[in-house]
Amino acid sequence: MKKGDLSLSITAIVVIVIAFVVLGLGLTLTRTIFREAEKKLPEAISVIDFETKPTSDNPITIPQTLEIGRGSEETMKLGFYNKQTAEASDARVEITKCIYRSTNLPVPDANRPTVASLPQDVKASDSVGYSIVITENELDPDTYICILAIKCDDTANLACPRDPYETKQFFLKVTA
Repeated sequence: MKKGDLSLSITAIVVIVIAFVVLGLGLTLTRTIFREAEKKLPEAISVIDFETKPTSDNPITIPQTLEIGRGSEETMKLGFYNKQTAEASDARVEITKCIYRSTNLPVPDANRPTVASLPQDVKASDSVGYSIVITENELDPDTYICILAIKCDDTANLACPRDPYETKQFFLKVTA
């Protein structure tokens, strides 16, 4: 019996050692796969960042209704597709006009929301993404109709075209 017991315990030890080796190899392989995927993930996200990608039919991608608290600021992503034949130089985002929904009167410039964005050069038939900050300037709680424009940054480029590269209307809902 002692000889059988010894043989059983050696077999058990060999099986346990093989199991640990296989487990170690499996964990190493899994860790390597996740490490490589982690490196590639930011690239994949930057390409698929927008719910709808900007196209020639929809050159500016923003939500149709943007909700913001009174006196606060919101960060968001915006896509722009340059459907013109020339490069859009120093293109930045700006809210050019807002009107009161109830009266159709324009919002004074001092109260119009502002947009902070970095200017970018956008080649013809190409699209880019912007990270923007919209700051609400003490409008009364209500829904406003606004025009967002992609314009040449005339503070950086003196040869800017007068007209915006692209515009889009949206609703701005200011909450208390």
